[in-house]
Amino acid sequence: MSASARLVVQMTPAEKASLDQRAQAEGLSTSEFVRRRVSEDGIEDSRHEIEALLSALETCGPAILHSLDNAISEAEALSAAISVLDERTTE
Repeated sequence: MSASARLVVQMTPAEKASLDQRAQAEGLSTSEFVRRRVSEDGIEDSRHEIEALLSALETCGPAILHSLDNAISEAEALSAAISVLDERTTE
């Protein structure tokens, strides 16, 4: 489908120059750069997913921290046991 709708956006000359430079750096026309940025943005689409992930993390966070604390305790206990074995074998 060829583009046929037109959008006019007012901006300062400096903003336009910056937009043109960014498009050129990506090897795109300014129009194509803007089209891609708009279609790739997806912030609103992702917002619900991000909120759901944050909610899940908030729910699971305490359990995750508890599991990490247990793992650290076990690692420290194993490290201490290895140190004792090392001392016994060097005697």
